[in-house]
Amino acid sequence: MGLESDAKTARIAALNAEIDAIHSANTFYWRQGRAATREARAEYRRRLDRLGEIRKELAKLRSLTDF
Repeated sequence: MGLESDAKTARIAALNAEIDAIHSANTFYWRQGRAATREARAEYRRRLDRLGEIRKELAKLRSLTDF
């Protein structure tokens, strides 16, 4: 594996770890058992936006990598 390929693999791993963290935060949000505050809803929306960004970046990285 070349240096560039190693960097792509590391970036993909970092993005997957971020997805896991977002999933954990979203699971907590969904299970909180009470109405969400305005701030909590805004944070949730930001996490959803970030997930979209991550998915796009992963698709681009994977199209450039032989996985």
